[in-house]
Amino acid sequence: MLPNFYVIGACAFIPFFIAYAWFHPKAFGGDTWKNVANLTDAQMSKAISPLQLIFSVFLNALISMGIFILTVHGTHVVAMTGPDMEALKTGTAQAFLQEYGNNFHTLQHGISHGLVMGLIFFVVPILGYAVIFERKSMKYFLVNAGFWGISLVIMAMIISRWGGTPVF
Repeated sequence: MLPNFYVIGACAFIPFFIAYAWFHPKAFGGDTWKNVANLTDAQMSKAISPLQLIFSVFLNALISMGIFILTVHGTHVVAMTGPDMEALKTGTAQAFLQEYGNNFHTLQHGISHGLVMGLIFFVVPILGYAVIFERKSMKYFLVNAGFWGISLVIMAMIISRWGGTPVF
């Protein structure tokens, strides 16, 4: 499987939509997040620069590509053949992709990978490490882990289902 860059690019915007709802002042994470992050109203009213937004989209695109690599297993066959795309159309690689290449392209598969990535192997340890050494509260940890957990699950669902393009 090769990446469907339209889907991966679109998934880079999912954290923005989730953040709009999750961190909204009237929603669960809004005022709670603002308080545990020690943000003032003056800081919250300061506009985010276009460069910061572009960098955020870039970071989200990296996350989307990482989700693709971990979720769409057919990409590992592509990685094993290196840059030789013709090798995918013959021999063992072709036989493997024809037999197994369309397995696990489901929303449920995306949910499982989103949960494993989001809550076990990446977000919890990385965010936990930052929370410990930045001396943030458990509430701060839970608000941010919830946001990234939901974001990664939705991104992984979409990428698992529509993020791969067959080689042939």
